[in-house]
Amino acid sequence: MKKLIFPTLVPFVFLTGCVEEQVTETSGPDWTVVYDGSNLDAWDFPEGSWETDEEGALTCNMQEVEGKDGKKKPRGMGDIWLKEEYADFEISLSYKLSEGANSGIFYRADKADHVQNGFEVQLMDNEGFQKTHGDKELRKQNGTFYDAADPLADPANPVGEWDTLTLKAVGPNIVCHINGVKTFDVDVNDWTEVGKNPDGTTNKFKKAIKDKPRSGFIGLQNHGQLVWFKNVKIRRL
Repeated sequence: MKKLIFPTLVPFVFLTGCVEEQVTETSGPDWTVVYDGSNLDAWDFPEGSWETDEEGALTCNMQEVEGKDGKKKPRGMGDIWLKEEYADFEISLSYKLSEGANSGIFYRADKADHVQNGFEVQLMDNEGFQKTHGDKELRKQNGTFYDAADPLADPANPVGEWDTLTLKAVGPNIVCHINGVKTFDVDVNDWTEVGKNPDGTTNKFKKAIKDKPRSGFIGLQNHGQLVWFKNVKIRRL
């Protein structure tokens, strides 16, 4: 799979892996398993929108709808949300994308308006999605603090293979690792202006990111392309 294309002025040492790696221990008593393939008791979701497949992975379902051009296309049937709210937490999971897929992990979110009142880790087949939907800025690609900061790296495996992800949020500090490699490490208090990022780029948010909730729900996105999740664990911090 094609990785992120960084400007040629980026030093070679950055591209060859000098990005912090981390291994998170997720077997302690403070961790709660919220999905292991046995049931969906910890989750809320529209009926029929998510299910456990034959291999025990959590996957989303689509329905066929007619677009404005009259052509049939798949549409996601709804996101899936943990029933409990979380403020400071760490979550660990594995995910797998289909070709051209776009998905995400929402957190500290209001279910009714998770874009404006919540945060997202973008999950995307960068090459495949951009082939069908046009070019996307780096800050909207895989593993990002969505629409707010370019990724530090894209350590994702080729599309169709499993990746592991850990996300840790404590107060204003949020850190994400994919396959043990840090993809972002931010302090949301640095985002002080509405619709603007610290590097001067714009974002879609109608409030300054520093003013977004510090507590809320965690959800997995059904964007209309197949995606799978497994081994989902979480702990409060």
